[in-house]
Amino acid sequence: MFINVLRINRFMTTSPSVVASDADTRLDLIEQEFEAIKQRYRAKLGADDVAYIRSLRRKSRICELLGRGLLWISPGPLTFALGVGFVWLHRNLEAIEIGHNVLHGQYDYFPEIPQFHSHNFKWKAPVDEEGWRREHNGQHHVYTNVYEKDPDLNHGLLRTNDLTPWQPSHRYQVPLYLFGVYPTMLYRFNGQNLGFAQEYRAQAFPTGNQGYALVDTEGATQQQLQQRHRRSIGRVLFKEYLLFPALAALTGYSALKVALGNMLADAINNYWIAFTIQATHFTEPLQPEQALQHKGRWYLSQLDSSVNFKGSRRMSILWGHLNYQIEHHLFPDIPSRHYPDMAKEVKAVCARYNIPYKCNPGWGKAIRNFVGVMWKYSFPPARSGSQGGAHHD
Repeated sequence: MFINVLRINRFMTTSPSVVASDADTRLDLIEQEFEAIKQRYRAKLGADDVAYIRSLRRKSRICELLGRGLLWISPGPLTFALGVGFVWLHRNLEAIEIGHNVLHGQYDYFPEIPQFHSHNFKWKAPVDEEGWRREHNGQHHVYTNVYEKDPDLNHGLLRTNDLTPWQPSHRYQVPLYLFGVYPTMLYRFNGQNLGFAQEYRAQAFPTGNQGYALVDTEGATQQQLQQRHRRSIGRVLFKEYLLFPALAALTGYSALKVALGNMLADAINNYWIAFTIQATHFTEPLQPEQALQHKGRWYLSQLDSSVNFKGSRRMSILWGHLNYQIEHHLFPDIPSRHYPDMAKEVKAVCARYNIPYKCNPGWGKAIRNFVGVMWKYSFPPARSGSQGGAHHD
């Protein structure tokens, strides 16, 4: 349960010199605090969590039925727009609140829903499940913001810190990402997860992959990786841009209208996910590799590497609860529906140990911060400039 308050107060009122010499004790206490939160919420898991994920899937299917139907038979722009909106809701729920969280193992605890176990789940997104688990869960969530260890720190050719060697192409990263990468972000994630970005950098940059983390492809050949890439994106492209348009044409409706509606929903979904994920990570400082040497230090590195933004509980579902990015990085395998409540306890721990708990007032502010970072690192660093180090060593 909770760490004894008197013990904490005694520790926190110790002189600075003693605190410095007793850093391991502080890290032990922090580790115990966060482990206790995790165990409390694991003990709470049960029927409500099973009902939640099943309800989400039902709502997703209803949105898909409404959206496909409206796009199929829509007589005017209003019904077309509603169709796009419902298809987007379906695609978004499946990609982020269902798919992303299921692949973190958040529902592996429940034998009654094997279809939502991480190693059984088939993602309704253009992403190879194995590649995502390996890159996202196994590397990014372990080495968060660690230079040349976190593959998500510099997605593709993106430059977000002074240590990564500057290339002339970085001058254009803001318009390139805003108008070229983000409309197809999930497809780009798949290429990232399968190592295609590092192949490109090795050929295109004079410094190759210096400053970028390499993805572990576990010895798969390029041919095998290409096959997995084609299979994962092909299942989405076939459904959205061939199957449904063809069915519409066969029944006397407009194939072009259906394809256009699906394309708009796809682009909106990719933008939504890109801005949600990137605006809650990459404005934060680099971390030392020593962050992995102690679980308490690792918890601190996750707090230092993530930032939340405020939003209602209903909107949090559409963000996959990643507006609670801090809680997600501290407890990635706890069902995301618990993050708003866990956040209260995380804030209390941060207050007791004088640890910053970073939260933007809204999504717009979080996006502006990230675009500002993209703009800043579009240009060569000052000769004496360098970014690095965690705030909490």
